[in-house]
Amino acid sequence: MTLVPYLKNGELFLKDLGISEINEEIIEEYWARPIEELTLNFIPINDEGEGLRVLKSMGFEVSVTSREIKSAFLKRTRGVCSICGREGEVVANRAFIYPFERKIDSIVNEKNRLSFCLEHAFKLYSAMANLFIVPLGRERLKFFFDAEEETLRRMLFMFKQFWRDRVEFEKGKVRVGMTLRTYNPNETFFSILHEFVKFLKRRRLLQEAIDLGKLVRVFLVYGTGQFYGSEVIEGIKLVELINFLSEIQEKGRETKKYKRQDSAVALFFENLSVPRGKDKKKNTLEREEFIRKLLDGKFDFILLNRIFMERYKRDLPLPFYYLTWVRAYFKAFGGDIVDLRTFERVNGLGYSLGKMVRGTNLEKYVWELFRARGFEEFVNKLVELQAKLEIAMDVRPIYENEKEWKTIKAILLNGMLNAIHGGEEDEGH
Repeated sequence: MTLVPYLKNGELFLKDLGISEINEEIIEEYWARPIEELTLNFIPINDEGEGLRVLKSMGFEVSVTSREIKSAFLKRTRGVCSICGREGEVVANRAFIYPFERKIDSIVNEKNRLSFCLEHAFKLYSAMANLFIVPLGRERLKFFFDAEEETLRRMLFMFKQFWRDRVEFEKGKVRVGMTLRTYNPNETFFSILHEFVKFLKRRRLLQEAIDLGKLVRVFLVYGTGQFYGSEVIEGIKLVELINFLSEIQEKGRETKKYKRQDSAVALFFENLSVPRGKDKKKNTLEREEFIRKLLDGKFDFILLNRIFMERYKRDLPLPFYYLTWVRAYFKAFGGDIVDLRTFERVNGLGYSLGKMVRGTNLEKYVWELFRARGFEEFVNKLVELQAKLEIAMDVRPIYENEKEWKTIKAILLNGMLNAIHGGEEDEGH
């Protein structure tokens, strides 16, 4: 649950303001400070109406009838605090206090809604100071960090330096500048992380971020209305992702459209979409799922193969820098279902087969292999192709990984497709 990690951000913010005790006078004096910090102090908040307008523009689902902020802390009833468990006067939760409460009006009894003592209500409200928000059409991606106090303070200082370079507030709207254009929450966080790694390298802060990252968790929350999704990226995964992106960035080459550090990331990422119509969010659902798994340390070759096949069918370019991404993944994460040696052997076999069948009627075997529904059928189709080509093949890595045959099939097909339909010259080697 995000409640306690989010609370820690509010506690840290108030501590750094020198506030140790919460009462009505403190709330009267400091209510605007968390909102101003949410905007990185780009927008001064002079009254509650202005504060509410900013919160609405940032994606807080504030009621249309809300006219005040401070009064939310003054209207208290008898109850039990959802954090400390003390009985007494409590504040009913509002979207600007703890914005991640699941609210399904037809199911949830009002008696089960969150409520907080005055101290914890204002600490949660203050946590927005360390919340980061990215607009995604009608949705918002919200994320925040969690760590021990000093680590959290250092991480926030570093990230907010970066965030100030990326965020713009104009005409009541927030815009986050990114090289990669995204439409879904997980891919958006991946894009932000890509920009953050570039920033760290420019400032020579990469190693410090890696040292901090081991001790930090990131909470992602996204959605709209009464439903939302969430992900947690643990510290070790965060470091692996930073190393992964750093490795890919170093392999890029300057293009007309992209700088060197962007090209190897962007030219793979952008070609992961499957065009089906005008709705770009729907066109990138497979990419979103692939990136969601990558954020969890998994490189889904099977899903990637489905994307490759759809693009092959539509005669669209395959993602560039495929091998760069795969090798960077094995280097940063250490592998998942198969190891690097197995990947290289199977991919190399696929690439060689693709070269042989390219432009011939045997190219149809890409689909024959793709449609294979069991290990035996897959091997039979492979042997059939081998006979037609009149070649010898080293199929040992396929038999050695029979239990993971679907992943092996996907790797083989991706290698074939890179030889047949695109990729770089060394994609099979």
